[in-house]
Amino acid sequence: MSNYALFLGCTIPARFPYMEKSTRIILDELGVNYRDIEGFTCCPTKSVIKVMDEKVWYLTAARNLAIAEKEDLDILTPCNGCYATLKSAEHEFIVNNNLKDEVNSKLDKIGLEFKGYVKVKHLIEVLHDEFLDKIMSYIQTPMYGMNIAVHYGCHLVRPSSAIHFDDPIEPKKFDALVEVTGAKSIDYDSKMICCGSSLSNVDEEGAIALTRDKILNLQDIASALVLCCPSCFMQFDSKQYLMKKSGENLHLPVIYISELLGLAMGFSPKEMGMDMHRIENESFLNHWFKKYNYYKAIRKHFPIADLKRCYDCGACVQDCPVAKLQEGWDPNEIIGKILGENGENGEFDTIIKTTDIWKCLDCYTCYELCPQKFGMNKVFDKLKELSYKIGNIPQPLDSSITMFKKTGLLGEPTKIRKKLKLPELKKSGVEDLRSLLEMVE
Repeated sequence: MSNYALFLGCTIPARFPYMEKSTRIILDELGVNYRDIEGFTCCPTKSVIKVMDEKVWYLTAARNLAIAEKEDLDILTPCNGCYATLKSAEHEFIVNNNLKDEVNSKLDKIGLEFKGYVKVKHLIEVLHDEFLDKIMSYIQTPMYGMNIAVHYGCHLVRPSSAIHFDDPIEPKKFDALVEVTGAKSIDYDSKMICCGSSLSNVDEEGAIALTRDKILNLQDIASALVLCCPSCFMQFDSKQYLMKKSGENLHLPVIYISELLGLAMGFSPKEMGMDMHRIENESFLNHWFKKYNYYKAIRKHFPIADLKRCYDCGACVQDCPVAKLQEGWDPNEIIGKILGENGENGEFDTIIKTTDIWKCLDCYTCYELCPQKFGMNKVFDKLKELSYKIGNIPQPLDSSITMFKKTGLLGEPTKIRKKLKLPELKKSGVEDLRSLLEMVE
């Protein structure tokens, strides 16, 4: 496990200290080896300082890298801009020895040298690549049933020439980190489109238009927008607040990744300072609490993770004999309703009162075809059991159960046995069975 210098940058400690709070909370909880060191300055941000003077940009970045190297630490940053700057500068120094020598000739005057062995990692990178399994084991209050829209931000995965953390066009790791909480990371058209932050320097309305477009694209399908960049957060939280204040009908909660993980790991919104957001997140939290309590109840009957995998796969639906025969009967859709995938809330209590669940033949076709050997029949077995307990059972089955309780059998011998000269059946053990059933009931 690496030892890290925490590089917060300028924006997080100055404007969004609650991001720093939630970041420190989850790093401490997971046991990440990090510490604060003296001497860091602005990374510096490319959109401002590189315009001023490219040499200043390289020299400032080299100094920050050299400070971490001097302490024999890698760099961990929760800021996309800092990540892209430090990674890009580091890459240039590695491939361009003349540039490296030039900056080192200046760094030497203040007792520093960039040697090139420091590693720069984003918070998302460290959590995904080093702590994903541990995070999974630390989840206390899962985000089951929550549809989360992930916004990568441009500089988490780009430029790909310097940043090799994930695919620059179709990245997956941020999504995987969100889904370890139990939430679903939804796909959407504008997922990799810029938030518009840098455009604010010359065209405020244009920048707001980019932000507005994504919010409108998401607000009716996502529980929240989750991101990992303070500049993007400013656009979607602060700028959305201003748009709402001017009368626009916008309502998309904005959550930082460290806050989402903190919630799922059992930390309260208050201790992470989430009430300091400009856009209220009460609606998100209330929705989550409601979903959590619902899933907590159905977890008594079903392994939620297996149920979700079964629903997401759905491959064996086409092989179900009843689904083939009866148009409109879809066992996967029923599982989706239990999970609340097809609407705002789960419909477990409604489903166990229907006759649809009794159409499963228990033929094991789905089980035998299931690569995970889960099989939808397991779900329907439990649904039938719970349905019976509330008195919802087809009459023929009810009659059979009544006979079983009375005689220990599902059929009485007939005179045909005598006609076929079969021996009389031995006395059944119904009395013993009844006494055992009384223990169960």
